[in-house]
Amino acid sequence: MKKITYITIVILVAVLGIAFLLWWLNLKNSPEKPSSSYEHSDLNSALLSPETNLENENKNDEEAKEDFQMPLDRASERITKKPFGKFVTPKNSPVSPEKFYGYHTAVDFEIFPEEESVEVSIRTVCSGKLLEKRLATGYGGVAVQFCELDESPITVVYGHLNLSSIKIAKGDNVNVGETLGILGKGYSDETSGERKHLHLGFHKGAGINILGYVPKESDLSNWLDPMLFLK
Repeated sequence: MKKITYITIVILVAVLGIAFLLWWLNLKNSPEKPSSSYEHSDLNSALLSPETNLENENKNDEEAKEDFQMPLDRASERITKKPFGKFVTPKNSPVSPEKFYGYHTAVDFEIFPEEESVEVSIRTVCSGKLLEKRLATGYGGVAVQFCELDESPITVVYGHLNLSSIKIAKGDNVNVGETLGILGKGYSDETSGERKHLHLGFHKGAGINILGYVPKESDLSNWLDPMLFLK
């Protein structure tokens, strides 16, 4: 009886041993589970929702717009008299005396009272070649810069500058945010008798056009409102 019990135990141990060996071999040869880095990175990237893709596109658009920067500090606070597209006549103008008539093609950035007798630096709003710098009636010192906006050419007009303060040579490339010059002295030849302020215009195309006003509202289609692009 004892001999039969002993044999039974030996057989049971052998069976259990074989079962464990088969389980271990099966576990070793089974395919590995994909790593968590794949599940949470590559796979999720491939399955981005349309909303997420749209958010990324909008983010890229915002980054593109950041290529155009304000020409001076506290810029939005300075637009108090002549924004883009305003119809101006000697009778309704916020400026007195007024010698111009038509639709304003640019944005005027006014100075603060404490800046009347100090130098006010103007920075380039974009990157591109300086096409022109000269004296012009109605402006005094004026500079024109070539830039690209949404892969289309535009020219940027900076008016009422002290011409001698513009050290950048005509034809030189300029990076966004570089100092272009300083505002001309108010009511002097540096501003063609105008108040001290910056006139900033965006004209479509690569041709130079420094008109500050156009006679018809439809003519504004050749210009852009700078405040839509400056950050």
